[in-house]
Amino acid sequence: MYSLSANYLAGHVDEVLELAGSDEILVTLDSSDNLMILKESTWRSLQDIVHLFATSVNAERLQQSLQQVRAEYLVEAVVE
Repeated sequence: MYSLSANYLAGHVDEVLELAGSDEILVTLDSSDNLMILKESTWRSLQDIVHLFATSVNAERLQQSLQQVRAEYLVEAVVE
């Protein structure tokens, strides 16, 4: 993750956008909350995860599904 000041960002937008293509960028501000710049695909993935875990029922069902998958594919090795 990169960290930049808002003043730097204002003068180097093209460079910042190039960095955002490969990593997240933290823009530090003097007077308020900081900002994050990240790829749209990353943002959409995060929103999907938030939606999936938005309710305790969904979260519990996802956990149960993961446990079922693990039970099917993870078996103890037999050592002879």
